[in-house]
Amino acid sequence: MGLALVVAGALLLIVAYCVGWTGSNWVLLVGLMLVITGTVLHVRQQKSREKY
Repeated sequence: MGLALVVAGALLLIVAYCVGWTGSNWVLLVGLMLVITGTVLHVRQQKSREKY
């Protein structure tokens, strides 16, 4: 789930840049939040699987 959010956020940022939506803060913030949330979820998931 975490990596999927990171990829979705990265794709959103890439598409926003290519289309020219860089003037809209909402699109950029949603992409950033997807990447940050995905990273946090992925790290938490990896930490819970480790024995150490």
